[in-house]
Amino acid sequence: QDYCHELVCITARERIVVPVRAVGARAVLDFPAQLDFSKCPVKVSTQQTLLVRNVSTRAARYQLSTQSPFSVVPATGALGAGDTVQVTVAFHPLAKGAHCSLLSCSTGEERIHTNLHGEAVDVNVGLSTNSVELDKTFITMSSHRTLLIENRSNITAHSQWKAFPSEEEENEEKRRLCLLRLPKEVSQENFSEEKETEKVKGFCGDHSALLSSMVQKMAKVQEDPMLFSHDIFFIKPMEGEIRSNCLAKIKVTFKPLEALEYGSVAYCSISGRESRLPLQLRGEGQGPLVELSSQTLNLGNVFVNTPHVYEVKLMNQVALDAPFTCIPSATNVGFCFKFAPEEGIIAAGGSQTFQISFSTTVLGSIEE
Repeated sequence: QDYCHELVCITARERIVVPVRAVGARAVLDFPAQLDFSKCPVKVSTQQTLLVRNVSTRAARYQLSTQSPFSVVPATGALGAGDTVQVTVAFHPLAKGAHCSLLSCSTGEERIHTNLHGEAVDVNVGLSTNSVELDKTFITMSSHRTLLIENRSNITAHSQWKAFPSEEEENEEKRRLCLLRLPKEVSQENFSEEKETEKVKGFCGDHSALLSSMVQKMAKVQEDPMLFSHDIFFIKPMEGEIRSNCLAKIKVTFKPLEALEYGSVAYCSISGRESRLPLQLRGEGQGPLVELSSQTLNLGNVFVNTPHVYEVKLMNQVALDAPFTCIPSATNVGFCFKFAPEEGIIAAGGSQTFQISFSTTVLGSIEE
């Protein structure tokens, strides 16, 4: 600390005051006035190391602090007179553009500031295509396509396939899940607790266990990476690293459950790119390919009240079992026709013989 005093000299004629000032020795750390990271990849941590020296004659205890997207380690420490220490400053931007902050060093006696500056940019990493259309695929079977993640930059990029287009929407979904799950669980647990407290003591312990369970479940929701998940489309690998100037193969598999057109979107989060890259997925499921041996059955002239039986084959053209059901007719003459069997399964590559029974009490031409 600093000291001050007064030296007073008194003579017969006057009084002379001489101020005395003494400045106490301080710990002084040698920090640069500015640290420039220049252009750096977005969503990638870039580091610079500073050699900090204690240029004073006394030991120093220091505390370092800064603000996102910058960070510093070690944040605290002690440094003897004349000693040096390495301090690592990291720049991890999540959005493109220029970023500025201050690196503050406090020794308890004074505060030193270093201006931090960096610019985040997108690097040349991307998908070989933004859409994948898979071949028409029989239900219960699968087909696949391959695409590439191309890394034309000088960094190693990390990729993850996500379910949401942005981190903001991802966090919103996590909040929604917490609000939906926890109140229901709390009400159920409270009901069971009320019954237990009627029998035994220890409600406080049960309540603490409930709160602990709630905290654990909320933590699991927050830690969930929200990777892409779908019942029909599958992506492998879901995450990985792509070295500089290399390619990574991604396999998309399509497994339809019904004879429908399917569509979905997966989002690829890549370090070095601010926005997640969308991948459109499309595919169509196809059911068993079944044909009738005859498309038309002409019964000719038939006497009324005389039953007639005809046979038609239903042939399964593919290596896939074909369940079938005869749909009852709602027309005025539908009652004249009966089919047997009305339902069943035609084995892969097999056939089923249908018996069509016809009988009518109505005169005239009948078409069904």
